[in-house]
Amino acid sequence: MKKAILTKLALIAGISLIIVHCSSAETKTETTTQEPAADTKVSSRDLNMALLDEINTALKDYRYPDGARKRGFAYKQADIQKEDFNLWAKDNVAYIKEALTKLPEDYSLQIIGHADASGPEEAEGNKKGNGYYSQIRADAVKDALVKQGVPANRIVTKAAGSSSPISGFSETDAINRRVTFQVVSK
Repeated sequence: MKKAILTKLALIAGISLIIVHCSSAETKTETTTQEPAADTKVSSRDLNMALLDEINTALKDYRYPDGARKRGFAYKQADIQKEDFNLWAKDNVAYIKEALTKLPEDYSLQIIGHADASGPEEAEGNKKGNGYYSQIRADAVKDALVKQGVPANRIVTKAAGSSSPISGFSETDAINRRVTFQVVSK
């Protein structure tokens, strides 16, 4: 019963949109797309940039720990539990490997380590600072990815400290203790 009502409402909404669009007083202009000339060539650099954008759009959602099975790294740690990482790798490593094989050798996977805002950004006295902890997290995930078969020479690491907290969460929330990924030119 509900399905029939929803179907009728969707049909009425679609017809209404067609009527409004067709009866508009504005003059219509046809949009045409011009085909590229036969002698126009797309450079490999343009193709690489398009592919890079596509890969980085997908990688934007990749993070370890994933925030669901494990909220974030332990405070002041770069702990990777083998079972948890293997589950994460099962879902993500194949795409990372495939992405790197599609791109020329001068592109690398950049692993960016993050920290929460609990401590100082840089070392202060006996406190090592968020930069240090985010770097050791990135390095630990690099080592784990290499064990999964991702070539070490195609991975670079970077420490972001607490500069990029996840929106909607406290800056000191454990969910901010993570690594993220993107592909960059060497």
